[in-house]
Amino acid sequence: MNMKKLTALFLSIILSILILPAVLSFLPDLKRENHTESFNLSEGDAITTGSFDDDFKISVYNSAEDRLFEVNFEDYIVGVLAGEMPPTYHIEALKAQAVAARSYILARVCEHLEGKTSEEHKGAMVCTNYQHCKAWRDISEAKKNWDSRFSDDYAHKMYKAVELTKGEYLAYDNKVAKAFFYAISGGRTEDVEEVWGSAIPYLKSVESRGDIGSDGYSSASVYPKDLFISKLKEIDENVKIDDLESCIESVTKTQGGGVKEIKIGGVSFEGKKMREVFDLRSTNFELTFEGEKVIFDVKGYGHGVGMSQNGANVMAQDGKSYESILKHYYTDVDIVNLYKKS
Repeated sequence: MNMKKLTALFLSIILSILILPAVLSFLPDLKRENHTESFNLSEGDAITTGSFDDDFKISVYNSAEDRLFEVNFEDYIVGVLAGEMPPTYHIEALKAQAVAARSYILARVCEHLEGKTSEEHKGAMVCTNYQHCKAWRDISEAKKNWDSRFSDDYAHKMYKAVELTKGEYLAYDNKVAKAFFYAISGGRTEDVEEVWGSAIPYLKSVESRGDIGSDGYSSASVYPKDLFISKLKEIDENVKIDDLESCIESVTKTQGGGVKEIKIGGVSFEGKKMREVFDLRSTNFELTFEGEKVIFDVKGYGHGVGMSQNGANVMAQDGKSYESILKHYYTDVDIVNLYKKS
């Protein structure tokens, strides 16, 4: 072997000794950055078949501030809890909310890991826009809006609810469940197929009788006749109303009690479109008339699919555990742990 080849061999050995340990030491960090080693979509999804550590971090697009940030996943769930449920609620209701929120956010993360990131996220896994993902509030900011006498206790309660359910989420058929939730039902939840058109086996209509008569259960919206008609014409200009008392021709309702379709003045309107145009708290409404006034009597608050937050609180006050609450509102789901998979 000539001197040049010998020198080259010697240098390659030295470089291997120096560089290889550095490369190997970098690999664990790379694994943490990617959050998961691998997943088998034929057996589940990126969440149920992936491998995650309890230092798992997610990327978030703050919609209000137009910025990206990274945060520990469990800390993020504390912020979702603070943004979505009153701190005065029972700890078991807060625990149920933590698991439901964790599930919903993981469903978004799952889409990201499988290459289906939404444009609204600006490249992040999730966003803080409640209309797209879920509301999120920094706990220090949330405390400013709570009763100052109890704000520290409320913050502790939020952290406790997340810690006591650490890593727990809902799964169905070995896939993370998109666990929808909302403020209060009209006495029964909605079947998702009747609300958004696609059947999901764990989002069926179930009783939520604890909501009936609770604060926020009933509301009313009043419109003058002319404004009522003009708003209907925004949806369909063919509507014709002369006499208010006889303008309603038929009403079709969902299992949950919401208006699926209502025929007014010769035109059929979807209940969810009526809710949007007339700014109603839910689709569970009845129309009454007083002279030239139109009154919407509304029950519940929200889309009605999945867990009623108020209903969860009533169940918790009645001694039900968070597991019982979740399995009542989400049909045939399993409660599994992100960090402790069998």
